[in-house]
Amino acid sequence: MGAQLMARKDVFKGTLEALINPPARPHSKSILQSAALGAVESGLARGLQLTELEPDQIIQSEFEDRLPYDDASLADLVESIKAHGQQIPILVQRAEDGHFRIIYGRRRLAAVRALGLKVRALVTQMDDEQRIIAQGIENSVRQDLSFIEKAMFAHRLRESGVEDGTIRSALNIDLGSPKATTISTMKMVVETLGEDIILAIGRAPGIGRPRWRALADAIRGRTASFAPEDRQAIISAIMSGPEFAAANQEDGPDPSDMRFARAVSILSSKPSLTSPQQTEVANSVGQVKASRSAFAVTVRAKDNPEFHSWLVAKGDRLLQAWHDEWQSEVNSNPNKEAR
Repeated sequence: MGAQLMARKDVFKGTLEALINPPARPHSKSILQSAALGAVESGLARGLQLTELEPDQIIQSEFEDRLPYDDASLADLVESIKAHGQQIPILVQRAEDGHFRIIYGRRRLAAVRALGLKVRALVTQMDDEQRIIAQGIENSVRQDLSFIEKAMFAHRLRESGVEDGTIRSALNIDLGSPKATTISTMKMVVETLGEDIILAIGRAPGIGRPRWRALADAIRGRTASFAPEDRQAIISAIMSGPEFAAANQEDGPDPSDMRFARAVSILSSKPSLTSPQQTEVANSVGQVKASRSAFAVTVRAKDNPEFHSWLVAKGDRLLQAWHDEWQSEVNSNPNKEAR
């Protein structure tokens, strides 16, 4: 029993070492990947249960490492499995209520589900850190995650309380480096753009760290944040480009790469993202200014000192009264947005 447990704990040891400590004279990337993949296969062959499961028995990992993929990117995998069968099993572990939680192989699972077949799976038991490292390594040796997928994976792990050391091991980045520059860039990009805009763009496999960083730097140089209506306008514009009519043609550019290019155009535009309208009204009482980002009332003491003093004394109550009136309108007609 003890020997079997140790074997399970060492399942990914060879793979992790192959990726972190390559030979002194490494061969091409494909050869290194093949060696690491072989380490995965040999490790999985030791003491793990191979079975066939119904796709509906499998639930997603709480640590998703891939952004939603376009249907066209799944078609080749579906055809391959249809012609040759599922050559490589997915990895799962037992979860609650008789289900299995996927550790890796989400695209294979989607392809098998589309074909209406059972999925070949290896069943293991791992703690959270082992699962995270296994998930990251498997994607590194089979099909590289794009930069932004790695950044989002790191972000979700960090939000769940996973330590940076584990994240770096899972993604094979900044290992042995005193400065975690790559993971710092990932954090900055995700925090600057936000998950909603990144998800609207997609995995963008042709876009690397320099271009994502340049986009984030451009945004940081303009504004710290966007109003909610600005963000929704940006997302709608990213998804509605007329050039996407040809995006799904065979051998055409990846649609998410095109969305990135459109996002660069939108987010780099000047002077403003959505050209917010501004309103300004002035009379003998005071001045009102309204825009998408702020609303201000100005009463100058020198123009109307008594009224100014009265507002200073009652301003907080007046503001609360306005808010209460607005809330009453919303509650009385919830299907209509109060303006």
